[in-house]
Amino acid sequence: MIGRVLAILGVLAVAGCAWIGERGSINPGPRPLPNSYTFMQLEALSLINTHKTMGDHVIGWITGKDCSSPRAERGEGYCRDWPDRPSPPAQVYCYSTLARPTCYSQPYNEGNDRLIGFVPASTPVR
Repeated sequence: MIGRVLAILGVLAVAGCAWIGERGSINPGPRPLPNSYTFMQLEALSLINTHKTMGDHVIGWITGKDCSSPRAERGEGYCRDWPDRPSPPAQVYCYSTLARPTCYSQPYNEGNDRLIGFVPASTPVR
């Protein structure tokens, strides 16, 4: 969180710098911005594709949460925690039988069954 705040402060600090002109001279003001339709189109694209405004993305990036204005307008909370990751799949042992393979969560040692497949539980990557 502190790194994100420092990044925003760095951007704001650089935003006050003067622009260098085409001939190498320093211009006192920034170049003209694109028209307002450009920002409206970007806002609309963000809202259509992610159901969040561009401001929601910035606030979510700072807080580390999932923030959405349209969700808040529906009466739900503005920011919420991201959903947890799904649990890894359990390990599976599959043995051949007369008809179809039979699978168990533990090894099945009867002596006459043959192991035809084993799917180990995934290990978390750090």
